[in-house]
Amino acid sequence: MLKKNFFQLLLLIASVLLGASVFYYFYYSSKGVPWVIGGGFLGLALGFIILYLEEKIHQLPLIKIIGGSIGLILGLLLAKLISSFLEIFATGVWQVFLYVMSSLGLGYLGIMLGGKKIEEIKLGEFLEKIGERILSRISAPVSSLSKKFSRKGTAKILDTSAIIDGRILDLAKTGWLEGPIFVPRAVLEEIQLLSDSIDPQKRAKGRRALEILSELKETLKGDFKIIEQNYKNLPTDEKLIKLCNDLSAKLVTTDFNLNKLSQIYGIEVLNINELFLALRPSVKPGDILNVQIIKEGKEKDQGVGYLEDGTMVVVENAKHLIGDTLAVVVNHIIHSPTGRIVFAQLREVKSLNA
Repeated sequence: MLKKNFFQLLLLIASVLLGASVFYYFYYSSKGVPWVIGGGFLGLALGFIILYLEEKIHQLPLIKIIGGSIGLILGLLLAKLISSFLEIFATGVWQVFLYVMSSLGLGYLGIMLGGKKIEEIKLGEFLEKIGERILSRISAPVSSLSKKFSRKGTAKILDTSAIIDGRILDLAKTGWLEGPIFVPRAVLEEIQLLSDSIDPQKRAKGRRALEILSELKETLKGDFKIIEQNYKNLPTDEKLIKLCNDLSAKLVTTDFNLNKLSQIYGIEVLNINELFLALRPSVKPGDILNVQIIKEGKEKDQGVGYLEDGTMVVVENAKHLIGDTLAVVVNHIIHSPTGRIVFAQLREVKSLNA
């Protein structure tokens, strides 16, 4: 912190001295000391502007900085060509004015368009591949086996629902979750609000999510990072989508609505529910299951229980048997991105009907 402030202070001092020196050279003999002092204050103002721009640039993705820089250079070159052509028609003050204005306008357009359009040519992926090849040459793995498996995956961003769900930790521990894993500051703030909630259930969820984040950090080591980019005045879902777009990252979630919204914006989504749904043991109509009825269902006389993997089982005519473990026969199954629901009836009832 002290080192950073030292360099900022050094920049401000240099700006003051440079501004005062320029005005001393040009105006001291004719205007006197006040103009030299004014030059120092002007230099100080420019120094603060530079520090402000530094803070803003730190928040931009590298790919946008590269694109903006290329656009600025092209814009200034085009402004130079235009001003050279306009020398035929204008001289003196008008020549300088046209050059300055064309440089300002075309430079601005170059920065804005370059920063936006460079994402369309996938330069980020190209630079990433080049970087990976250079790093692989510099730090060669100790064996052919480690070389085969040493690769960097696509960046992934976790939302609040994926962290609270908890299964993300199992994926990380088993090695299924690869690549840099980012947790945006907005998501961390949501979890902190939950952990401080007066509602006992929300508070328990928030504190469990904080424990999961701590274990994820320990498990993933250097691949886990909290991102400070917060995109003010945007809802959390839109912040996540914008961040995924800026970083060319995938979104990890269990939120059905966020999943659909992200797909509309072209963001690739890894839905934990869909993954575990695909890995669950198959259950088919006619199978006999042992289920404990723990609550009543939405429809009349229905009882609800759960399998060991979390699958909901809705049992007809089992409302009065809450607390009992029953043998039930599967009638049919409904699959959806939010999970799987098994509809069944009591085995004794099925036998009588048969």
